[in-house]
Amino acid sequence: MDLAETIRYMIKIFTLEDKKETDIAVYKLIRAATRVPITAEDIPFTTKEIREAKKGLDKTKASGEDGKTCDILYCAFSLLPKSTTALYNGCLRMACFSRQWKKAIIIPII
Repeated sequence: MDLAETIRYMIKIFTLEDKKETDIAVYKLIRAATRVPITAEDIPFTTKEIREAKKGLDKTKASGEDGKTCDILYCAFSLLPKSTTALYNGCLRMACFSRQWKKAIIIPII
């Protein structure tokens, strides 16, 4: 399995089906709340902004706690730029960012 096939498989396995028709009451409230911007400054990311930001990723760095390497992020964006943009904008709207995205594993060099 090559990297593109791996990413497609990961998306299929780790992405939950999202149907508002099957939402329970609490999820309907959450869905409604996410339609309102957090602040006036929170404007959605553009695909162009994300494309530019990924250029600054250091491919020589090890993956973080989530195990995602820069190669996976590059490939995911290359295959699914609109979905990647939607993911980041969803996180921004919901003010919800994975704890794993915020952590780093620091390995001291002796």
